[in-house]
Amino acid sequence: MNLKNIIKYSFLVFFFTYLSAGAQEDDGIMTFTLSGAQEFALENNLNIINARLDVDYAKKKVWETTAEGLPQVNSSINYNNNLSLATSLLPGEIFGRPGEMMEVQFGTQHNATVSIGASQLVFSGPYLVGLQASHIFKRTTEQQLVKTEIEIKELIAQNYYLVLLAEESRDILDSNVINLRETIKDTQIMYESGFVDETEVDQLKVTLITLENSLRSAKTQIEVSYKLLKYQLGIDLATKIVLSENMEGIIDKINKEQTLVDPFQVINHIDYQLLETQEELAKMQVKLVKSEFLPSLNAVYNNNTSAMRNDFNFFNSNEKWYYSSMLGFSFNIPIFSSGNRKARLSEKKIEYIKAGNAKRLVQDGLILENQQARSDFITAWEKYLAEQENVKISNKILKKTRIKVSNGLASSLDFTQINNQYLQTESNLIKSMIELLNAKIRLDKAMNRL
Repeated sequence: MNLKNIIKYSFLVFFFTYLSAGAQEDDGIMTFTLSGAQEFALENNLNIINARLDVDYAKKKVWETTAEGLPQVNSSINYNNNLSLATSLLPGEIFGRPGEMMEVQFGTQHNATVSIGASQLVFSGPYLVGLQASHIFKRTTEQQLVKTEIEIKELIAQNYYLVLLAEESRDILDSNVINLRETIKDTQIMYESGFVDETEVDQLKVTLITLENSLRSAKTQIEVSYKLLKYQLGIDLATKIVLSENMEGIIDKINKEQTLVDPFQVINHIDYQLLETQEELAKMQVKLVKSEFLPSLNAVYNNNTSAMRNDFNFFNSNEKWYYSSMLGFSFNIPIFSSGNRKARLSEKKIEYIKAGNAKRLVQDGLILENQQARSDFITAWEKYLAEQENVKISNKILKKTRIKVSNGLASSLDFTQINNQYLQTESNLIKSMIELLNAKIRLDKAMNRL
């Protein structure tokens, strides 16, 4: 491949990668799809980062445990200056002076020793079991990372929907305020022409003020929702973000039949897998205590060279250094612990039984949770369809009432009631959309599809 083709290929890769990105940044503004927001959070959310650090920590722990059974080599240099040699008393008979005690001093003032030693664990039951347990511990942190990722995806989706909910509410209120202002304008003209009473205009103005207050509250809620989403994404709160999807678009992508068709396999659920690993870890603790009943064997080898001087001249090559070496074995046999090991073994067996019971409880709970999530999803779907129909009918009634008010055929009180009814149906529709989306998320989580 020549240079021209390489440049062309690199440009195409960059171009399509940029187009397919879930999060794009343009002049400091970040745009997110729902999946893009979830993927971004998986890289930047601090809970995820800490979970990955836990996995790294567990990997180091495995090597730490492994290294304990590998050869250990240490060296040392020791120097002693006997400022005043100890005096000992010896019988005078040794020196031909019976009946007397002779004062003598042994040793030299300056002593130095250079040694290097190695030790090797030959056999240790607790070490072998501990090594297995460290690998299980690492697996636990990896599964916990997966669980954290699932929870973050769920949390991001919920916060994404919360922003969309706030924006939908604002748009509905904003549209309603605009229409109501037009209605007030038409009613004001009719009042000035003497066709309606001033009370009709005032009543509509009161409704407008209420709607404008609701609109301001909705805008405030949008700001709060965006900040909460940015907090969960792990980006600066001052960064401007834009959501490129809306609730209707997300719901349109939902395939109801496909969502419900997949069978539930409890063994695939991360919560079950975590408890399964914890049960295995509890079993390993039983084996660990049992292994303490076994003997252990260690090997030790030492190499020493030492020098004894009356003068500090250890670097004088003409003076002697004295070599020694030693090879030894340490064989430890547990004999009696006054029932300590037996009691601890019983404790670990109880913990193992409890871990098994906890796993079975969670297994049953996950099956029930899945059934409930399916039921909630079906209910939310049906409610969404019903609320859609309610909005269509309510909007139709509102339009007819607005025309009647403009023509003096309906009162402002009638309009206010119909308008409130319309707003309530719109609110119910948005709530049903959120309920459906959250029910879908809960079902996906229960099915381990997040």
